[in-house]
Formats: sequence, C-alpha cells, structure tokens
Amino acid sequence: MMKIRSCLNLTRRFQSTSTAALSRSHLTNDEIRTHRLRIFNNEKQIQMERIRRVEKIEIDVQDPIQSTKLLMNKNLSTPYHCAQHISNVLVDRSCLALIDDQHLWDMNRPLERDCTLKFLHFMEENCEEQNRAYWRTCSFIIGYILETAFKSNYNVELCSFPPPQFQNGSFAYDAQLNLGDWKPTRDDLRCLSIQAYKLRDRDLRFERLDITQSVAEEMFTYDRFKLAQIPHMLRLLTPTDTQPRLSVYRMGDCHVDITRGPLISSTKQIGRFEFSAIHSIDVPSYNETMQRIQALSIPAQLHLHYWTFDYLLERAKKKNNASLPTLGKIKTNETTADKLE
Repeated sequence: MMKIRSCLNLTRRFQSTSTAALSRSHLTNDEIRTHRLRIFNNEKQIQMERIRRVEKIEIDVQDPIQSTKLLMNKNLSTPYHCAQHISNVLVDRSCLALIDDQHLWDMNRPLERDCTLKFLHFMEENCEEQNRAYWRTCSFIIGYILETAFKSNYNVELCSFPPPQFQNGSFAYDAQLNLGDWKPTRDDLRCLSIQAYKLRDRDLRFERLDITQSVAEEMFTYDRFKLAQIPHMLRLLTPTDTQPRLSVYRMGDCHVDITRGPLISSTKQIGRFEFSAIHSIDVPSYNETMQRIQALSIPAQLHLHYWTFDYLLERAKKKNNASLPTLGKIKTNETTADKLE
C-alpha cells in the first residue's frame, strides 16, 4: 500500500505496484539522493582545493539602492555575498544577477573576474528572464518532491524537465513514477503541494557546480535516464574550456539535479505553489511511457488575487505540450541541451 509521506489522511487506494519498479535497484530514492549529494560535495571540495591563493577582484555594483565598488575574492565571492555588503533588501529580493550587462548569473555562483554587477528581481518592468529562472527552479523542485513524497519502496525514476514556456500555462517534470495505475486525486495533488511550502520555509539556497563527464556519470550512476543524457548535455562552458562539462545544481543539502540554469537564489523566494495534474506521455527516445507532472507557482514577491491564481490553475491542468525528452546527436554547442533543461 502506497501513500504520500506526511499526509496521513490520504486515502489508501494502492494495493500493488510494478515488480520491475521494486527490483530495478536495491537502493531507495533516499539512498540514491544521498549518493548524488556525496559526489557533489566531494567534487566541490576538490575544486575548492585547486584555488591555491585568494585573488582580489573589483565588482562595480550598479543598483538603485546603492551603487558602489567592492573588493571581493575571485572564484569564492558570489553576488549574494556582494548583496550582503549593501542591503538586506537586496539579499531577500534578488533572484539573479547580471554581469557586464550581458551575462545572467546565479546569486550563489562565484564571480570569476572584475565586472559590473546588477541585481535582478521579480518586480522589474522587464522580468522575462527572472520568470524563466523561477519556473526552471520550480521544475527542479518537482524532481525533489517526487523523490521524497512517496514511501521509500516506490522507486521514482527522474528523467528531465522541459524548458519553461509560459504559453503552456504550467511548468513540468517528466519521470517514471512506477505507481501502477495510480490516478491522483485533488487531495493527492494538494499533499504534493504542501511539500513545496515546507521547502520555502527552510530557505534552501541553489548552488551550481560544473563537472566533467566522468564525475557526472559517477554522480548519476543509479539514474538510468540521466545517465543516457549526460553525453548530450556536455559542452564547452567558457571560451577557455578545453574539456566539455555540464552543470548540476544542489538545493541546500537535499537534492542534486542536472540543469543548465540559472536558478533563483533560494526556496524562500517561492510563493504559492500548486501541483495541477499528472499526465502519461509516450517518449520514443527512451521507448518508455512516463508521467508529466505539472504545477503552477508565482514568486513570493508577487501578489495575485486567489481567484486569478485558481483560474490559472485550472488552465494548468491541461496537458503541457512542451517538447518530450529527446536524445539527439552528441555535440558540444549551446543548442544540444535545449530540450533537456
């Protein structure tokens, strides 16, 4: 019998599950997540040890609250650290940074050179990139919730999530839930939504790490769908790179997943978050049937009348027609990973 963790009043309707799902691995989802986190922490430590000496860089902060020049530490200090030197308002509301007026940057990603720095938030007149980062982050969060919401004997296999497309009315994550013929009720979806609100209260930060193919394959060795994606996600991330890499993100000490980013600063910036629907999808590239888990959310900084949000939530129940998970030709350019967000 399956039920969602922390929802003790959930109707007990599930009497069986796929034998293949239970025998796929002797590890639980919690153990697999712990493995990914351990590899992430080890690789981060290795990369930190390569910094032999601390070099100073000049960051020219350009912000309406305060414009100033800061001396920060190369490959150590982040835009978040810069914000801490200026104002708590910037710390709380900034979701992304803009480097040299052209490069979007994670708030918790170390700065690499002298640069100009602008802080971005959700109340700006033009905030399309902020909203994309927000929905991308919310898809990332769905992956964590799917791996932790169900009892440990149900082996949820994450695949990937499509790039955010606002016209679809929802963000999504594609996964193989291995829950038999489960049809989620409104209460089931609400139980999943509650997990997102718990994350918001924990104020977990999102941290990026660029890794090589060998590290990625070790990190996701128990994730068959992601293992297949890794060669297609590799690319030269900077002009000075000689070896293709891919980006992974860690949410606090809870979850690691593959995404190009950028992601927002913290789960604290999440506002109303509701799971809307789960649809079955056929994925020819993997020759598998998966589930597309859909949800809707708005940032905490924005205020929307509950009636308006509920109207949008009804729209978000329709099947999201974003691109299916695809394994294309192996390349190292920017377009390779467009369908594997």
